[in-house]
Amino acid sequence: MRNLDQVRAAAASQLLPEGKKHPFDRGDVASIPALILSNGLLPAAAFCCEEGKEARVRMRAAFNGIAEFLKQREIAGASVTTGHQLITDLATKDSNSLERATTEALAYLAVLKRFALPKAKP
Repeated sequence: MRNLDQVRAAAASQLLPEGKKHPFDRGDVASIPALILSNGLLPAAAFCCEEGKEARVRMRAAFNGIAEFLKQREIAGASVTTGHQLITDLATKDSNSLERATTEALAYLAVLKRFALPKAKP
């Protein structure tokens, strides 16, 4: 039996495999917890996953990772794979489910930030 830290670390290492190109860097993930804490999980997801905003493409990739993690933890529905689908799924659930998703997303982001590579210097 694995504890939650192990589950989170395994999910983060799947999203950011060692020795392969990562879809985002540490800087892309670092600001997401503050967005969630100040605005809530759903508004933060909407901001990060907004279509047509090239500056947020890598934040969207991080939210897609959050969606996959919450699906693995059976907090989000089985068909959820993207941040947009996560918003739709959690918007239909009760407030306890949203609170649990928020707590798990923040804990997962703490691990994900540690696994992400630092921003490359120009």
